[in-house]
Amino acid sequence: MSPRASGGYEMPVHRKRRRYLKFWIRGDDAFSVKEVADAIQRSVLTLYGVHWLSAIEPNLIEFDEDSQSGILRCNHSHLREMRASLAFITSIGESKAAIRVERVSGTIRSLKRGEETA
Repeated sequence: MSPRASGGYEMPVHRKRRRYLKFWIRGDDAFSVKEVADAIQRSVLTLYGVHWLSAIEPNLIEFDEDSQSGILRCNHSHLREMRASLAFITSIGESKAAIRVERVSGTIRSLKRGEETA
């Protein structure tokens, strides 16, 4: 704890720790950003419910519609649940699809650095 000017102490602020998942989609069709984001959110909601949806905090950071790959962010302590939700997806919209996680990292930079070396 650090002293404040008023003489009291303030509690330290804890940053939320995140994990970033690089994934790709294998499916019958090409999917849009909105379709993918909706499918991910619906999957978490179906498996875990509203309370866990807010705890997992899934957020589609970027998605390339040409390569059908993207980066997803979630809370670090719920990475296992996020991966299970992605594995649970068998269709997006009306088309069959599967999402596969390629890598997980604590920073977007290291995920992108891995793209350059691969």
